[in-house]
Amino acid sequence: MDGDMVSDRNVKEFVRKTLGCDCAEDVFKHIENEQDINVAGITLRNKINVGNRLLVYVVDAGDLSKEMPALVKAGREERDARGFNRFRLVLVSDDAALREKAFKAFARLPEVDEKVHLHVIGKAGASAL
Repeated sequence: MDGDMVSDRNVKEFVRKTLGCDCAEDVFKHIENEQDINVAGITLRNKINVGNRLLVYVVDAGDLSKEMPALVKAGREERDARGFNRFRLVLVSDDAALREKAFKAFARLPEVDEKVHLHVIGKAGASAL
């Protein structure tokens, strides 16, 4: 695996357990985990590349009306430009009411297809990253 082994294990566990991805084992031979990356004017906690197949943006949930459309558009464009299979946007928040609001907003976005996914997790779920 590329990078720090502990960090790569944490990413693999996050992708498998927290996001529920059943990616093949060989996909995890290449992991890039960048932190504090600016995408569409929004700072991501993490931008994760798993095996050049899965792209994951992890961001602290903020203003969904502005951030989510921009991030989904940017993520889908990056996924397609780099030939990845899937894009997952992960919103980090302990606000229970945010979950329902986020999924409703996500469902209305024109960039969403069967290979674009949304996850809303608590801060504890993202702590290993």
